Amino acid sequence: MSKLDVKDVRNVGLVGHGGSGKTSLVEHILNKTGKTSRAGTIAAGNTVGDYLEEEVQRKFTISLKLTHTDFKKTRIYIVDNPGYADFVAEMVASLAVLDSAILLVDGFAGIEVGTISSWRYCDEYKLPRAVFVNKLDKEHSDFYRVLASLQEGFSGSFIPFTIPVGKQTGLKGVVSLWKTADAAQLPEEVSAEFSEYREKLVEAAADADDELTEKYLEEGTLSEEEIARGLKKGIAARTIVPVLCGAGEKGAGVEELLEFVVDCLPSPLDVPTRKAKNAKGEEVELKPDPAAPLAAYVFKTMTDPYIGQLTYFRVYSGTVRADVGFYNANKETQERISNLFIMEGKEQTSVASVGPGEVAAVPKLKITAAGDTLCDQAHPYKVDPIVFPEPMVRLSVKPRSRADEDKIMTALNRIAEEDPTFKAYRNRETKEDIIAGMGDLHLNVIMDRLKNKFNVSADTALPTVPYKEAIKGKASARYRHKKQTGGRGQFGEVELEISPRGRGEGFEFVDNIVGGVISKNFIPSVEKGVVEALERGILAGFQVVDVKVRLYDGMMHTVDSSDLAFKLAGSMALQKAASQIEMCLLEPIMEVEVVVPEEYMGDITGIFNSKRGRILGMEPGSYGQVIRVLVPEAEMLNYSAELRSITGGRGTYTMKFSRYEEVPSHIAQKIIEQAKKQKEEGEK
Repeated sequence: MSKLDVKDVRNVGLVGHGGSGKTSLVEHILNKTGKTSRAGTIAAGNTVGDYLEEEVQRKFTISLKLTHTDFKKTRIYIVDNPGYADFVAEMVASLAVLDSAILLVDGFAGIEVGTISSWRYCDEYKLPRAVFVNKLDKEHSDFYRVLASLQEGFSGSFIPFTIPVGKQTGLKGVVSLWKTADAAQLPEEVSAEFSEYREKLVEAAADADDELTEKYLEEGTLSEEEIARGLKKGIAARTIVPVLCGAGEKGAGVEELLEFVVDCLPSPLDVPTRKAKNAKGEEVELKPDPAAPLAAYVFKTMTDPYIGQLTYFRVYSGTVRADVGFYNANKETQERISNLFIMEGKEQTSVASVGPGEVAAVPKLKITAAGDTLCDQAHPYKVDPIVFPEPMVRLSVKPRSRADEDKIMTALNRIAEEDPTFKAYRNRETKEDIIAGMGDLHLNVIMDRLKNKFNVSADTALPTVPYKEAIKGKASARYRHKKQTGGRGQFGEVELEISPRGRGEGFEFVDNIVGGVISKNFIPSVEKGVVEALERGILAGFQVVDVKVRLYDGMMHTVDSSDLAFKLAGSMALQKAASQIEMCLLEPIMEVEVVVPEEYMGDITGIFNSKRGRILGMEPGSYGQVIRVLVPEAEMLNYSAELRSITGGRGTYTMKFSRYEEVPSHIAQKIIEQAKKQKEEGEK
């Protein structure tokens, strides 16, 4: 195509439950518009979108895929998003920067978990959207049943824009309702449905515009141009949710869907202008004008197996040119561009420039990362970063060999750069490497990628809960460290007192030495010995916290005293004092918020009661009942799988650390015994 006019640009995200047919629909869109000579299939592993090794093996989309096509003088950018909840970061990243979405729904299964999740994120980003009821060529599929469930399950005015001709294995095609059909060509079997839903469509167009409403009430009719104007306005305002239909794997309804995208979905000129902050922190509007100052947002980075790192961005205003480069406002540096691509799955097409509404990629950038804004140095704009859900499922990971140990954290950090809902870190308290993701499937894919891409082998297990120990009384102890080895000896003697502090107040060391019985030079060594003893733990090897240590007496030798001697004396005196008083085990308590459909409330509260949870409150939310509860972290290690099992995947939860509390004595005893057993086995 020649240089694009902004009004001739569409960018749209395909979303929906896993298996609803998004990738297959893309195949037939590309084939219908002449981008490919034939449509690939999931089974054959030859689709344009699912080209990553783990996608071909597992036969579902894991990472968002960007492609484009041209239809009736309009450039359409399409983002195919994963449907499984574990890979929700991909959908969040794309919907945050796109102008519209098409939600695919299986014509037999109807509304599923992924349907609800996709709808929620479309709501969050206030996206105009349409529904495509797919797989109507399958047995037991029913367009009108799905339409009724949409109208009942979601808010919005769901208006059919196409209806099926024939049903199930006898599906013959679809008929468009937003364009006047030739009565002679309209199949008789759908004439009644056509009349009924055409009337509803015209009424919806009239309702979208006050002027059209007035004319429709007066004259009872609208021209085709007026209908088109009203529909487009209603869709952009999200008061109309178009419902289309077809069978993506057979190409049925694909051309009608393309015509709908061109005729009805908004261009960058039809949606609210994106806001950004300038260098002074003031809010500015990013007008979709190719001649305006540049503002483009990086929403995804990934490593291409052939050309290395690719940086995906959406242009809001201005123009990105391959021969000019850009200024990264977040990193405050200039970046040069060697190539500028528009994508078609794993294939790239070089272009000279891209403008507002276009979604493109740049290879081999050195500094730019997801979340950065690309702009002109004279106008350093920053778009607010995308907020991703926090990963809830954690596992400890242990490399299998010394070679794996040397490479594992570097590899995991590389993976985390491409996936904002994956985190890898070292837990200093438990001395474990931890990986965190959105679910078991997510972490399984990460481990496969670690092996296949980085040649690192590792085992996973549930992470160790970071228990802590605390004292429950006051005690004093005196300890002398004395050792004579023939030459210079070791001597250090200390007397100290330990007492509990308030929960969360931490460690305090008080120097009450008077008269110089211990040199000021040795006091830090005593404190160091005390701290090391507290970190090693007394009961079960967990750190002792919230304790005050007061050093008030001791003795030294002019020749044999040393830093080492006083460190050892301080350590042993602390342990001796602690052995005289009652101690307890502390466990991390998490504040959990669960959102579930009302019918699962009883099951969820019952589960939390069995987990020693304390319900803080229950209230209705936008997408279900919200339950807030305090529960020990030890009880939450497998909660993601439990919640999915109870609710069929319809429940979600978030979790954050609240505080430490004492472990009940009968549970603490088991933990202590287990810790001692593990220590003994480790020493063998």
